[in-house]
Amino acid sequence: MSDLDKYLENIGINMDEEAERVSRLDDTSVAETQPVSVETVKLEGNLKERAESFLVNLLLNFDPSYAIEIVRAEDNEVVADVYGGDPGKIIGREGRTLQALEYITNTVLNRHDGSDVRVTIDVGGYKRRRDDKLIQVAQKVAARVKETAQPFIFKPMSAVERRVIHMELAEDPQVMSESTGEGRDRRVVVKLRSKS
Repeated sequence: MSDLDKYLENIGINMDEEAERVSRLDDTSVAETQPVSVETVKLEGNLKERAESFLVNLLLNFDPSYAIEIVRAEDNEVVADVYGGDPGKIIGREGRTLQALEYITNTVLNRHDGSDVRVTIDVGGYKRRRDDKLIQVAQKVAARVKETAQPFIFKPMSAVERRVIHMELAEDPQVMSESTGEGRDRRVVVKLRSKS
């Protein structure tokens, strides 16, 4: 049984039973079928407590050696650090697993009380190091664009990475940044500001 199967079972979803139920359905019974009843995760307390409870329960199903520390919780924003266990397993390739963990956490917490909650999760300072590196790269690219007057096109990036570059260059009076492309091919272009 995979980690995901264990987690789904703990929140009331048995994939074997669902697969069997679906295989018994024929075309005439589909219209009469009721939606699957899924026991939802119970989240109680303030935002910090709800975020911590959800993350602890989720990560326990993957590896009990992970721990959560809520670094900051104010208004509708929570910053959490994951430590212990294998950080690479939570970060994933190019941070994709970490992005998925953030997405799931935000979706569950926002669905729970209909608020607009933003949970940011970091693992062993991965995001801070990545952001620092992106800031340095943005500064070097801006200097290059100023020197050569030629636009610079980054490789495709996630929305979070693009945002870091846009924020870093927003106040530069000589260069500007914009996103171009669609979906996974979306990238940042840095070019000289037009003089008006």
